[in-house]
Amino acid sequence: MAKPAVDCALVNGFGPAYGTARLMRLGWLQFFLLAVLVATSGCLSAGGEAVTGLPVQPLGQAEPLSAKEITDRYREAERKRAESTEAGVVFAYQRDIRITDYHPDGEVKRLQTRRFRSFTDNRVPVLMLRDGEEPTPEQVEKQQREIQKTLLRVLGDGGKKGGKDEGDARLLLRQIEEYGDQFEPTLIGSEPVRGRPAYVLNFTVLPGMKFKEPLVNHVLHHLIIKVWFDKEDFHAARLEAVLANPLFAIGGLAAKLDRFRVVAEQQRLTAEIWADAEIRAEAQGRVLWNPFKVNFESISTNVERLNE
Repeated sequence: MAKPAVDCALVNGFGPAYGTARLMRLGWLQFFLLAVLVATSGCLSAGGEAVTGLPVQPLGQAEPLSAKEITDRYREAERKRAESTEAGVVFAYQRDIRITDYHPDGEVKRLQTRRFRSFTDNRVPVLMLRDGEEPTPEQVEKQQREIQKTLLRVLGDGGKKGGKDEGDARLLLRQIEEYGDQFEPTLIGSEPVRGRPAYVLNFTVLPGMKFKEPLVNHVLHHLIIKVWFDKEDFHAARLEAVLANPLFAIGGLAAKLDRFRVVAEQQRLTAEIWADAEIRAEAQGRVLWNPFKVNFESISTNVERLNE
């Protein structure tokens, strides 16, 4: 369970920058869920009705923008991000990942830590530390190959562009343009993120919308998805996705996912460039009769602009 979480997290852009676009293909969500359910060949069910929408909170003074206008400005912000990146504005930062597997009694079963040097142009990050020790060249190479495979598996053609040291500034923008219109946004409130005012939107799958992958299609209908968009720059400052209903594989005989939650926040580097700041996720359930609980944490620090 833990190792797939490492791989998916290290596709650069893991976090609210991918926002709704990555959720269309699940991205990082997929690997938590696939680790539990993929071996069952897709006989899935859920312990509740599909998610419809969240209640709108009192907004006080009427917001000047509609949900559609906010998401349109988000798309434009991502276009500016791509253009700025292509013009040479690229940042590197240190990403520390911690993945904890627990025994049923709550004791730690396994702890994994990784440190990567990540980049805002979506190039493959570089493994710096593995469980607190400097990795061998073979381990670095293996990790990069695994991340490349994840890019291809999750993003399709988007993962084929560029080599290990070449970024893809328009990776996210392509995902937004391809999948962004398959969700319905609703403005439900206003709330600051890291001291900056933000719009809070709820995203639900459009009625009748079906996705090609059966697992993706099923899971997305049972996720409560909220995104906080910065009121000045319109980047996705925070994302929260929570599983609303338990998921079962083969009636619960093969596997059950009781709980899944991920919260991700970004930090502002420039008006155009935002980067992952903090990501926390947890999953709990069982495979056959074996219970599992996994916590994931990613913290980004030491941001520096590259001179290329």
